[in-house]
Amino acid sequence: MLKLKFKDFLAFIKNKNILITTHDLVDIDGLVSCFTLKYFLKYHFKNQEISIYFSELSKSTKNFVKNFSEKFPEFNLSYEKKFNVSQADVLLILDTNKLDQIKLKNNSNTNSLEIPYIFIDHHYLGDKSENKSNNIKSLNLIFEDFSSTAEIILLLFEISNIPLNIPLKTLFFAAILTDSGFFKHGNNNTIQNASKLLSNDVKFQDVLILLKTDVDISVKIAKIKGLQRLKLIREGEYLIGITNVSSFGASVASMLTKIGCDVSIVISKEENHYRINTRAKKRVCEETGLNLAKILEQISDQYKGSGGGHNGAASLMINKQSDIIINELIENIKEYL
Repeated sequence: MLKLKFKDFLAFIKNKNILITTHDLVDIDGLVSCFTLKYFLKYHFKNQEISIYFSELSKSTKNFVKNFSEKFPEFNLSYEKKFNVSQADVLLILDTNKLDQIKLKNNSNTNSLEIPYIFIDHHYLGDKSENKSNNIKSLNLIFEDFSSTAEIILLLFEISNIPLNIPLKTLFFAAILTDSGFFKHGNNNTIQNASKLLSNDVKFQDVLILLKTDVDISVKIAKIKGLQRLKLIREGEYLIGITNVSSFGASVASMLTKIGCDVSIVISKEENHYRINTRAKKRVCEETGLNLAKILEQISDQYKGSGGGHNGAASLMINKQSDIIINELIENIKEYL
C-alpha cells in the first residue's frame, strides 16, 4: 500500500516543473527534508526542473548550514529566496500540513494558490485536512508515526534502493536527531532509522559538532525572564508552568520541562499575532494520553488560528491574545492530568 502511494506520487509529478518549500523560519528537519527530496527526485527524473524556495531560516539552521557546508563543500545547499509560483506546475510542501504556515513572497496570500500542491509531513493532522481543491489529498504523504519528515524521505530512498552517500547520511541523521529532541520525543523506529545512518564514516559525535551552536545572549535573557514571570499550577502530581516572553518561546517552553514542569505554556507577542508554545514530558503524555497538538488544533479551529505539532510539543499562532483562550487551553490540559 505504501509503495503504491509512493508510486502514484512519483507518477503525478513526473515531467512537471517542481517547487519544493517548507514552513517559515525553516528548522533543520525542514531544510534536510527539502534538499534530500530534491536529491531523490533528481536521481529519478534526470532532466526535470526542480527548485527549492525558503522564506527564512532559523538561527540554528543557519548555523548548521554553515558547519555542514564547511565539512561538505561539494554538497549544494543553495536555494531560491524569490520565486514566482506561477512558474511551477506543482508545489511540494514539507514538514507542515497547513498552507498558512508557509510564506511565498511573490504570492502573499497562499490561500489563492492556483497550482496543485502536495503535503509531505509527520505532524498531527486532526480530523480534517486542507479543504482546498488544489491540494491533491490522495497523494499527501502524511505519517504521524515518524519523529521527523526526513524519515519519510529516507523511506523513499530505501523503497527505491537509492544508495546514500556520506553527506546525505549526515543530513538525515541531523534532522532525525534534532526533530526527535535528541530521541526524547522519538520511539523505537526513530532509533532504528537513525542507527542505519551511522558508520565509521558517519559518527554520532561528528554530527553533534555540526549541530553545536553558542547560546545567544538574547536567548539567555528570554529564559531568565521566562523564569521570573513563571506561574505554576498544580494538578494532582503534575505541574503546569505558564509564562510569557517577547521571543524564543519554544526554547523557554523546552527549558521549563527540563527544570521541573510537566507541561509548559509560553505566550509570545510577535509582529501582528501571538504564538503559544507548549511542551509536555514524554512520560506525562504516555501516562495520561495528553496530546498537545490535538488540543491546539481544536482551539485554532475555534478561534481562527493555526495550531499543530506533536503530542508533547505543539504551538498555536493566533491574531489576538486572550485570557479566555489561555484558560481554555489550561482546562483542556487539566482534563488529561
